[in-house]
Amino acid sequence: MQDNSQPEPPRRDNSASRHAQAEPKDAIFTSIMWIMIANVLVGALMAIAAETMNLPPAVGQVGLGLVLVCGGIYFFFRWFQRKEARRRLEQNGGSDPE
Repeated sequence: MQDNSQPEPPRRDNSASRHAQAEPKDAIFTSIMWIMIANVLVGALMAIAAETMNLPPAVGQVGLGLVLVCGGIYFFFRWFQRKEARRRLEQNGGSDPE
């Protein structure tokens, strides 16, 4: 009996697929990030409204502060989310059951 099966081609290490696998599916990370995006948008609207509607400068400053703080928290949680996903992948031996 002949084995006509061809050898499997070598798999390429595609960084995009690794990146997609490194994203955890936890709802808490997603929720926090959406809340931070909403806060950044509210802060930007406050800053723009303060300039266009002649509101007190404190409104614009609070809006700018909200943008900076929530933007920083957003990027921190993106970094932390990826770090946790990589840790989980290493714990599971490279296979993510989720």
